[in-house]
Amino acid sequence: MIIFSERINGMYRDVRRAINDREKSVVHQLTKEQVAGGADVMDVNLGPTKGDPVENFVWLAQTVSEVTDLPISLDSAKPKVLAEAVPRVKEALPGTKLVINSSTAAADCMEKLIPVAAAAEASIIGLTMDQEGVPGNLAKRAECGAAFFMMAMENGILPDDVYLDPIILPVNVAPKQPGNVMEAIRQLAILSDPPPHFIIGLSNVSQNCLMRHLINRTYLVMCITAGLDSAIMDAADKELVEAAISAEVLLEKYLYSDDYLKAWRMQKGI
Repeated sequence: MIIFSERINGMYRDVRRAINDREKSVVHQLTKEQVAGGADVMDVNLGPTKGDPVENFVWLAQTVSEVTDLPISLDSAKPKVLAEAVPRVKEALPGTKLVINSSTAAADCMEKLIPVAAAAEASIIGLTMDQEGVPGNLAKRAECGAAFFMMAMENGILPDDVYLDPIILPVNVAPKQPGNVMEAIRQLAILSDPPPHFIIGLSNVSQNCLMRHLINRTYLVMCITAGLDSAIMDAADKELVEAAISAEVLLEKYLYSDDYLKAWRMQKGI
């Protein structure tokens, strides 16, 4: 399981304040907690912060990199910001692997961001949606995912650097979507051998729900059985991480031992 830490996000008040006021200590502490929990990639999202977003991305990525050498995912819904920020962050952190989070399958968005990813030797997350928005049906999700994957391949990006996100929506308003997401993963897995990675923003499934932690934990395990291998999630949530590792043990992705959780942590050096 590739764990993208969701915690360095300006939607959280403490992170938003830290970005606006350039309080490095807050970002450092949160980063350390996420790394200790097993994060593999630090997803950084500005949220509704003040000032120049490109400068904010550079500051935030540099601040995170002061306490970890993990890859950094630049997360924004604004293609123009990502297109400008990725080269700047690459220049500031030349040895750091970057991920672009994210592009849609709309032609203009792919044409803007996929070449940026190729030039920066970055990974890229493709949302299975286009200019018409999030698909309400499975077939459209698969179509968007295939279109994104093919364009990434045409630009020389290898499958291991492509993440497809089938876009999970809150279960309390879109009850059919959790099942559609899992089936989209199964269908898109046959695109290539090896297949691309599959990722979801896990906490979206439980947004505004009462039993958030339980729903997140249960749905993550369900998606892993469908082929999910990555998630944007809270790495400091021990029960969530351990549920994911247990699911992978049961699917023979890790060899079982009575100390399999300890072995996993030792393998990651945490």
